[in-house]
Amino acid sequence: MSDSFELFGKDDFDQKALEREAALRPPVVIEKRTEESEVKSKPSVMPTGKKLYIIDGYGLIYRSYYGFFNNPMKDTKGNNVSAVYGFFTTVLKIMREYKPDYLVVAMDSKGLTFRHEMYPAYKANRDAAPEDLHAQVPLINDILKAMDIPSIAMIGVEADDIIATLSEQATRHGVDTIMFTGDKDLLQLVDEHTFALRPAKKNEKFYKLWGEKEVVEEFGITPKQMVDYLTLLGDASDNVPGVKGIGEKGAAKLLQQFDSLDGIYANLRLCSKGIQAKLEEGKESAKLSKTLIQLRDDLFEVDSFDTSQYLLDDVDYSAAIPLFEGIGMKSLARDLERISGSVKPVATQKVTEEPKAAASEMVSAEKGSYEAVTSLPRLKELLALAEKESALMAFDLETTSIDSMVAIPIGFSFSWKEKIAYYVPLVSEGKRLFTDDAIRSVLNDYLPNGRIAIVGQNIKYDYEVLVNWGVRPKRVVFDTMVAAWLLDSTGVFNMDYLSEKYLGYKTIHYTDIVPKGKLLSDLPQDLVVAYGAEDSDITWRLYNLFKELLVARDLYRLMEEVEMPLLLIIANMEMNGIFLDRTLLEPLTEEFEKRLAETEAKVFEICGHVFNLNSPKQLQEVLFVEREIPTGAKTKSGFSTSTDVLEPLAETYEEVALVLHYRMLSKLKNTYIDKLPLQINEKTGRIHPSFSQTGTETGRLSCKDPNLQNIPVRTEEGRRIRSSFVPKKGCIFLSADYSQIELVVLAHMADDPGLKDAFANGVDVHRATAALIFNVPFEQVSSDQRRIAKTINFGVMYGMSAHSLAMDLQIPHTEAKQFIQQYFERYSAVQAFVEQTKRKAETDGYVTTILGHVRTINEIHSRNGGERAKAQRISVNTVIQGSAADIMKMAMLRIDSALSAHALQTKLLLQIHDELVFEVPFAELELVKGLVKEAMEGAVKLSIPLKVSMETGENWGDIH
Repeated sequence: MSDSFELFGKDDFDQKALEREAALRPPVVIEKRTEESEVKSKPSVMPTGKKLYIIDGYGLIYRSYYGFFNNPMKDTKGNNVSAVYGFFTTVLKIMREYKPDYLVVAMDSKGLTFRHEMYPAYKANRDAAPEDLHAQVPLINDILKAMDIPSIAMIGVEADDIIATLSEQATRHGVDTIMFTGDKDLLQLVDEHTFALRPAKKNEKFYKLWGEKEVVEEFGITPKQMVDYLTLLGDASDNVPGVKGIGEKGAAKLLQQFDSLDGIYANLRLCSKGIQAKLEEGKESAKLSKTLIQLRDDLFEVDSFDTSQYLLDDVDYSAAIPLFEGIGMKSLARDLERISGSVKPVATQKVTEEPKAAASEMVSAEKGSYEAVTSLPRLKELLALAEKESALMAFDLETTSIDSMVAIPIGFSFSWKEKIAYYVPLVSEGKRLFTDDAIRSVLNDYLPNGRIAIVGQNIKYDYEVLVNWGVRPKRVVFDTMVAAWLLDSTGVFNMDYLSEKYLGYKTIHYTDIVPKGKLLSDLPQDLVVAYGAEDSDITWRLYNLFKELLVARDLYRLMEEVEMPLLLIIANMEMNGIFLDRTLLEPLTEEFEKRLAETEAKVFEICGHVFNLNSPKQLQEVLFVEREIPTGAKTKSGFSTSTDVLEPLAETYEEVALVLHYRMLSKLKNTYIDKLPLQINEKTGRIHPSFSQTGTETGRLSCKDPNLQNIPVRTEEGRRIRSSFVPKKGCIFLSADYSQIELVVLAHMADDPGLKDAFANGVDVHRATAALIFNVPFEQVSSDQRRIAKTINFGVMYGMSAHSLAMDLQIPHTEAKQFIQQYFERYSAVQAFVEQTKRKAETDGYVTTILGHVRTINEIHSRNGGERAKAQRISVNTVIQGSAADIMKMAMLRIDSALSAHALQTKLLLQIHDELVFEVPFAELELVKGLVKEAMEGAVKLSIPLKVSMETGENWGDIH
């Protein structure tokens, strides 16, 4: 499960339902109706009047608990306190950020409710909640009571009904309601005065305000139709039957057409026969379901909110400090100490229209904790103090470019205490305050010798800029971005997001303070100090929090021993760069232009007229309407022209094959032939791609600017582009490539005798697989049989279905299904491993790699069958591909140590997933080959030996 407890709300009280609710649903096509189009035109914004915030108590408790499910937080006695931590971190954030006028936590009571009286089987199939979750509820109630935060529960009534009643009462008193919940049942309450703060999707702000507009966009129906929508669907977790056979899309479509449940049943004759039968059979079930789903809003009355218990006017923060300290939650206790005595914590102000004034207010809000350091004596004094008090500090640069290879520092900040930070402006208001030599001299007294270690956010960038500037830090010990990825690889990792998510702190954005056409160095000093110092301040706070979380989840060793040493190896690899001989690449421009024109002309000749090959709309019209090429792949905008759709058609239809060829040539020309020369660094004469540790959820490194991992290996066009990359004079390229590492990992993890024997005996694994599934002697395996076996071998790792295999091999579905059955009959342990991995993902909500990297599988309990199947495939693939990535990381660490120990000039230039490319002086070649082979084959001990193949070449194209 994800650690980001703030991203959770409540659907029901069992883990599976929680995870299902977190899954993303595909959008529903909305037919044009006056009411809906009016709703869609209204943007949902936070109301400006008085607001009542209602927190769905058990929803937040459950999601906080499961947010730390894989690595629960423990108190000093070993008790699980994840729910307590997540609950109060979120409650405090709501109070700090939204500053409610009124607030209440709505809780469920124990025992049966009025719905059980109507329907005894209500929630009968629900699993009991974990004991260590229930054990935390009394402590949560005690802390709420100690802090005097309003909460309410009623015997025989669910929290949802309390929320509905409070919302109704608030509306009557002219108060708007904000429900903090992820429960879609509560969306039936949404109207012009009632909103929901719900878990956001990836890459969005972590709370998203839902009004009528968002409900329509997500579900295809209005909030007024939500009760009928849920009635049709039912709810397996609550044992609400619904109408069997009606799914999300079907329910939305019916309500779009007939407006309500009554309207649907009044117009059954207009429905298809199949739908009619389902609705008629489920009529009584629908009637019952609606009574269960409809929320009560008449439980009680509130005379006045201004004199009610919900008025948030006297929160006693200090009362909770000893309670948090008693369970080891130091960070929460520190937060309460800082805001103790404040009724409504003030959120850090964001700089907008009047940046100078806003900056002054911000520094004031931080109690003058940001200081501009404008003299060398003061800088030396502070660094000496940092060494004495901590020997560790957060460090952040402000520069002239996001490209670390050309960026020049214009200032830097540092911090070693929370909410105290210092900014050193090298340039201020267009004037230089220090010489580079003077600043470098001071920093070189502390960083290269390790007297002070540094932490940072995306510290690889700062490290590279510093090295290029003449300062090489020795101890780079923590990166908050990498830490956030380790905690939840499915998340978002920029500092603004992390600050708001984990600290409840809104950072200043560059665009908030720097007008168009201006640079940071042009702005007034007090504004730049507020912006620059904040970066190291927030980084230091995130470091303190993330370190605690990593230790609590047993991930800190990975951070310290794998990811941080690897970060410096990657940084050096980026700075090494790779030489591109533009004279070898330039002739390809004219050639590819000619080939593109020729290919385009052939398509036009076959199709009978000229059209835009790059326009999906025109292409689908020509291929599937005019040419009448059969395809079942249709999207909302028409027929799909994706490569996956076109490839199976290419063998039969020449025009389709030519379109794919045109796309391939166009992509290579636009992405590499045209752009690579522009990416050569003028100073080094080399290309310096960027590699990311946090760019994938499996742990593989990703590459960009340019993405050299994506240049085709097996095509002649790709080889010719790769041939333009050459080593420097006196050197040769060495490629070291793991042989079929993912299959090796699969064989090891599945402990399958057949696969293991094939690797142990050094035979062709795909041929051996073919011999088994086709039941023929090894030496008689045909090339087609080997091709099928290879596809299945690799397909297993990606959860390939019979349908996908049939599409890939262009064979009948029944034949593909038979091949997969035969494969699993021969490799039964592989099948057992695959199913076991899926079950673990379903049970735990996450999977782990061989080194212990964790990936949350968010959609594993989705009600959408396609999403659920995809999540199952992801779980298996992550374990295998992520473990292969782990092995490569360990290999890179071992190689770096070996090369350093021998003080060699060999440089690592590229990591292409399972392959490493080195630039090796001829004199070092034999030694380096031995060192690299030993390091890679001994990276991780498996039950099958790792094998490495090596090649050398005068250019990159000579390799493979």
